[in-house]
Amino acid sequence: MLGDRPTRPGRAGTDRRHHRAHPLSRTLYRCRASDPRRSLPDTGPGPSDRAALLADLQCHPQLRLSESDGRRCPPAADPRHHRPHRRLQLGRNPRYVRRRADRGHASHPVRPHLSAPLREAGLKIAIVSDIHANWQALEAILRDCPPVDEVLCLGDVVGYGGDPKRCVDEVMKRNWLTLVGNHDRACTDPEILEWFNDDAASVVRWTIEVIGAERLEWLRGLPDSHFEHDVLLVHASPRDHIYEYVLDTAVAHANLELLDGGICFHGHTHVPGIFGLANGTVTHEYRVDTFRLTGPALVNPGSVGQPRDGLPTASYGIWDVDAKTFEFRRVRYDIKGAQRAIRKARLPERFALRLESGR
Repeated sequence: MLGDRPTRPGRAGTDRRHHRAHPLSRTLYRCRASDPRRSLPDTGPGPSDRAALLADLQCHPQLRLSESDGRRCPPAADPRHHRPHRRLQLGRNPRYVRRRADRGHASHPVRPHLSAPLREAGLKIAIVSDIHANWQALEAILRDCPPVDEVLCLGDVVGYGGDPKRCVDEVMKRNWLTLVGNHDRACTDPEILEWFNDDAASVVRWTIEVIGAERLEWLRGLPDSHFEHDVLLVHASPRDHIYEYVLDTAVAHANLELLDGGICFHGHTHVPGIFGLANGTVTHEYRVDTFRLTGPALVNPGSVGQPRDGLPTASYGIWDVDAKTFEFRRVRYDIKGAQRAIRKARLPERFALRLESGR
């Protein structure tokens, strides 16, 4: 019949439910177990070992073994130890403590309930720049970012992308200290559009039409520089806070000399990395790693919404103020979603295509 297992030759009639062991095997087992000559040697501790074990248990009652199953048991309850009321336990919010029957005395000390994620000691600040109205990229770094004490934005919240309202609203809601970028300034100063190419200028004009007066007023009030823990923050460069591109060693050297051994965080180029000086020679380093910050240095966290270093992933970093380090981070995001937003707004197609290549 279909589904029946094939029977082995010679055992076709055996019913395992009524099959019993041969009586002789049970007899031999009983004899072997009861034969004193067959008893196993005693492997337990001797008198001296037993006395040492008892002394050790008196010093360390938490190692006391149960006589029933040999597993470790908690120490006996100390009558002098009273468990505090659940509303007084460390780390618990009295309004959100689940009620349950009183357990009386506890055999363990109170363990605080840690509701917030732990993070290493030290002041940590996330540095972001050049969001460029890319909501999908901004959302991705918000999910990726570890617990930090503050977030600083180096400018260009708008421009190029199709979601300026959502990005501006998110930055405003989170109350990030934000600097003005060239695209932010162009939204409130139309004369700057003369320096933009036609495609970039068309996106700025569209942004002005759709974001509303309140968001424009917020962009108008953004500062062009800021000092945080003796570190300069600008959008472009120390000598030109909004417009200069630091892309070659000559420009980098001129700005490094202005820092007088200090450190500057900047964006604008959409290319992450650290420019520094070693024996009078300009150096540039970048990899997804943590770097020790020694001045003079120009630190660029890269672009959140439109990276241009050949990697199509959102770029930002974590500044550890106390340890004097900076960690570069990259995050994948929904590029197709960002492209759909650009095309839905009928913005220039090349701004959607370049997101795929990171150029």
